[in-house]
Amino acid sequence: MKHLSASHLSDNDLERYASGMIHHDAELKFIEDHLFACPECTERMYAVQDHLDDPASGSAQTGEPDLYGGDGPLQ
Repeated sequence: MKHLSASHLSDNDLERYASGMIHHDAELKFIEDHLFACPECTERMYAVQDHLDDPASGSAQTGEPDLYGGDGPLQ
């Protein structure tokens, strides 16, 4: 888990949280505890969530990678 600084969560952690990609209980608890106590990270998390919810936002990945066509690890 990478952090922006000792006092704030990274954008990557916020995006993983907002996307439901965090599955380890300890990491999930750490992030949720931090969001509860840090209004700045909570505001950033809502901005990330808004970006993820907007289909016109131009998110980096628009579909499933083609694992057999050179876009994934099974080349």
